[in-house]
Amino acid sequence: MANARKWANSIRSEGVVRDLFGGTLIAPVHEADIGRVAAVALTGEGHAGHIYTLTGPESLSVQDKVRIISEVIGREIQFIESSEEEEREQMRKMGVQEDAIDYVIRWHLNPPKSAYTVMSTVEEVTGHKPYTFAEWVRENAGFFINSDNA
Repeated sequence: MANARKWANSIRSEGVVRDLFGGTLIAPVHEADIGRVAAVALTGEGHAGHIYTLTGPESLSVQDKVRIISEVIGREIQFIESSEEEEREQMRKMGVQEDAIDYVIRWHLNPPKSAYTVMSTVEEVTGHKPYTFAEWVRENAGFFINSDNA
């Protein structure tokens, strides 16, 4: 979920999200859920040797996430699908190396089924439902709001 922070500057300055992967579905997981599973797995009995696939409770596209951010912060946000070259240039500006850029673009254009298939692992391991993307946005709304819009 924290990857949505990459849109913070353009949301604050222009009310826009530019992204190549508008329709790509993933089931994003809250970083707190990752931490909770890790804590239980590292301190509890019966987890040795297990591999846990973690997801959030919903499969969302970039456009879904933009809509949710817009609803939570109460500001209209426009989604603009960028070209592959625009996405590559944006990643270069972020300091991402070319081989990693190639990997990320290939992965998002053809994600594995496990990336968008909602799993119950977080709840099974921790006994708590995973956080939704809307809950994450409410916790992190300050990233997306101008001080003069707050």
